[in-house]
Parts: sequence; structure tokens; C-alpha cells
Amino acid sequence: MSVIKAQKIQKSYGSLPVLSDVSFSLGRGQKVALVGRNGTGKTTLLKILAGLEEPDVGKIVIARDVCIGYLPQDTSFLGNESIMDYLRQVSGIDALEKEMDILSVDLSDPEKAKRYGEVQSRYEHLGGYSFVHKAEVMLSGFGFEDVPLDRHVSNLSSGQKSKAVLAGILLKGVDLLLLDEPTNNLDLPALIWLEDFLQKSEASCIIVSHDRRFLDRVVRKIFELDWHTHTLTVTGGTYSDYLEMTAKRMAGQKEEYRLQREEIERLSERARAKKADAAKGSHWTGSDSDKFLRGFKRDRAGKSSKAAKAIEKRIEQMDKVEKPVERKSFEISLEAEAGSGTLDVRLTDVVTGYPGTFSIGPLSLEARYGDRVGIMGLNGAGKSTLLKTATGQMPPLSGKVEIGSGIKIGNMMQEHETLPRERTLLEFIAERASFSHHDSYAKLSKFGFDERQAGLPISTLSPGGRARLLLALFSAQSVNMLVLDEPTNHLDLEALDALEETLKTYRGTVLLVSHDRYFIEKTSLKTTYVLSDGILTRIPDYKAYVESGEKKARKLLKLL
Repeated sequence: MSVIKAQKIQKSYGSLPVLSDVSFSLGRGQKVALVGRNGTGKTTLLKILAGLEEPDVGKIVIARDVCIGYLPQDTSFLGNESIMDYLRQVSGIDALEKEMDILSVDLSDPEKAKRYGEVQSRYEHLGGYSFVHKAEVMLSGFGFEDVPLDRHVSNLSSGQKSKAVLAGILLKGVDLLLLDEPTNNLDLPALIWLEDFLQKSEASCIIVSHDRRFLDRVVRKIFELDWHTHTLTVTGGTYSDYLEMTAKRMAGQKEEYRLQREEIERLSERARAKKADAAKGSHWTGSDSDKFLRGFKRDRAGKSSKAAKAIEKRIEQMDKVEKPVERKSFEISLEAEAGSGTLDVRLTDVVTGYPGTFSIGPLSLEARYGDRVGIMGLNGAGKSTLLKTATGQMPPLSGKVEIGSGIKIGNMMQEHETLPRERTLLEFIAERASFSHHDSYAKLSKFGFDERQAGLPISTLSPGGRARLLLALFSAQSVNMLVLDEPTNHLDLEALDALEETLKTYRGTVLLVSHDRYFIEKTSLKTTYVLSDGILTRIPDYKAYVESGEKKARKLLKLL
């Protein structure tokens, strides 16, 4: 039985088509990845399914009594209530308790008694009588063990807000989960917890995520939005299965197109030769004594002409194989310019943070030229603060920070925050890299921007587009130290693949904060640390760290 159906959905913004003839059916318990390049309409489709936007054409059919939970990318909308009050409200527990209190005053009324029974049943279904316990277990899974439940949600970090919203949705007992980038603001332990919870859950799910390991473990069906046709294709299997099938399908289409073009060219050449024979024979005159030969040649010319027409008709009647439409891929060309001077970063007994509110340390860290250093830790642990201190953005409260004189830093986190949104892409690259407009356009083109986009303001770019623009800048500047703070949150899979390939040969230093297991493994880190309770601890075995998170998640799930 279908939980939700989309029937011939179309959506445009002005003259720009986003969705075209999108149809699908999702059964109970099915878990699906909604994939497609940045800007293909994934978020728009989720909003339509959640009832937040209306399609221009088509309709959404939702099964009776289906409860939908929608997680948007932006969770900054939370109010000023406490964490527990927020969870009680969003899960519906608070409203159910209030209705039960009102109805319980007059249970002698048959209608009220009946309604009380319905409300109580729903309350029990949500585990209302043990709600505090369920909420504590859920929050513990998301790494909230040390966060008081009376803390106001407005005082939480962006990552903690995402966790609170997710916890509320999961405690709601929904039948259909619509999750837009749920992994973006989750640290690794919380990501593992969500993964295991969804695997165990009987709810249907449609998930937008760039985390390949997460998708592989959770989903068994793929909805792909095509960037060219704006239509949706359904594929069975894991995300890795989908990537393999997509590559094989594209290779097959290319080969089929190539073979047909060769056949058409061969037949066209034969037709041209027959036409040439026909023209030659029809105009052959010879001498008066060669009348018989002249008739023979003209007769053969007529046959050649007919053969040519038959061949052309055969070409015309062929089922033409369309040329596969490929979006121009881009390569991230990053050459680390060693330059002169020292190229190390060293922190010695550093305490950093904000006086009187938050601090980490004392801690020590060293990154020599060419090292790849990864930093793990829960949201709010201070990973970004540590990166800001290590790169000279934030002075330490105490201790010593040494940054080599020859270091040229490409800091994605810092640059994201300070991008001049009103400048065009061309102006930005030309000014920051001292490039001509011609060289700036050539650089932007290599990073997937066409001529039209190059002349638009930076404000028109998606977060993924801004990340690609920064990588283009770093390439132009030949940076020799890359600082990547959750780079997988904004890059689409095509850009991630390109960045992973680049890091294979990049000779500069890399400082990385990430929770994406696939990306971390591909980056080949030399040293990995965990920042917890202000202390930086080196991890001897990254895989063992992941496995310990998985064990904890499984243990907590048994308590729900």
C-alpha cells in the first residue's frame, strides 16, 4: 500500500522549469534517496510533498491518517522554549495531554468518552507515559547527555538545533519522514545514531543527503532528478548500486550512439557512391555505335539511384539513438606553491575561545608541510574555534601559536563568511587573484561555471556554488594549506568526487573537520584527533572510533 503518490508534478519559477512530469509511489517502510545535482529541485520537491509549496500542475495523494515529519535544511527558526518543552510541543504530546485533561472532566458524555479513548490511544502510541525517558534516550543518541533539558533552544549551536529538530520529528511517531540534508550538521556519533534509528524504524523515508556511506546503509531505492529533463527516474538497490548502474548506463548509451553513428556514416557513404554511379551512368553518351552499352549504363544508373534512395530511406526510418547529454564535468586543479619561508603550523599549550563563556585547552598541535590532520568531535566541542586559532583568525587566550611565513592558506570556512555577495563571480576572481577577465573566466569555466553564471552576483549562488567558487579562487592563488571545515555539507557529489581526486595528488597541508566517513577515508589522513571537553586527544585507530559509536547507538536503541 502506498503512503504517498506524486502524479505528474510540474513546477517552474518564472521561465525556469524545476520539475517536469514527476511521478512516483512510495510504499510503507520504504526508504529512498532523492538525488541529483545542486539546483535540480530536490528541496522544492520535498516542500511540495510536505505541503509547504503547491505544484503548478499535478497532485500529491497521501494515504489516510499518515503523519508526515519534515526536516528543512534551515533550523534557525526555533523559538525560546526549553529543549523539553520544544520536544513536547513538536511531538504532539503537550497537545494530547491538554486535550485529555479537558475531556476527563466529563467522561459521562459518550462522545467525549469516545474522543478521550482515541486521544489516549494516540498518547500511548507515542509513549506518552514514558515520554521523558524516550526523550532522554533520543537526545543521548544525538550527543545531548551533558546538555540540560531546561536549556532554551535559542541558546543551542546550529548543529545542536538540528539535533533537537530531528529528535522532535522522530519522537512524533511519523509514518513518512522527509529529510533535507539531515547529516549536514550532525557530528559522527549522532550520524551513526540516526543511521541505526532509521534502519530500525518502520517509517517510510525520502532523504536528500550527500553522505554516501549514510545513504548506502539506510536506503534501498533511488529517486533521481535529472538536471537536463527535470524528470524523475526510479532505481532499485543501494546508492553504490545506483552509481554503478548509472556509470554502466551512460557508457552503454555512449557506445550505442557511437555504433549507430558509424553505421549511419557507412550507409551514407554507400548512398553517396550509388548516387555518383547513377549520375555517371545517366550522363554517359559514348559513340553512336555504343547504343547497347549506353542503354545498359543508363539502366544500371537507374538501379543505382533506386539503391541510393533505399539506403537513405533505411537511414531515415532508423530508431535514432539520442546523443547522451552530459553536463560538463570539472576538475579541481590545486597546485601547492611552496614558496619561501617556514611551512609549519604549531600550537603550544594553547587555551582559546571566548573569555567568560567558552574555552578549550590547554592543547598542543603540530602540522608540518604536507601533513593531513583530521579533527573529530561533537557539535559545540570547539572544532571551528580551534581551526580559527590555528589559522590566525582568532588570537589565543594563552599559549603560543606559530604559523610559518611561507604558508598561503585557503580557508573555506572563513571565506564563506566573508564573500562579497554583491560582486560578480568574474569580478571576485579577477580582484582576489589579480587575474585578467579572460583568465578569470577560464578558471571559472574549469570549475563548472558557464559564461552567464560568471557575470551574476555571488548572492545568486547556492551554498554548493559558493564552495566551488572558493575552490576556483584557491586554485588561482596556488594555496599550500587547505582548511576544510565540513566541506561535504555544501558540495554536490560531482564536486566532492573532484575534490577527492585533487586531494590524492595535492602536496600541501590539509586541516580537516568532517563527519563524512567516506570523505575522511578518501582523504588519507596522517593524524586524527578528537576534541572533547576542551582536550585534544590523538586517535590511534579511526575505524575503532567509528565502531565504538556504532556499539553505543545499538545499545541506546534497545532502551527505546
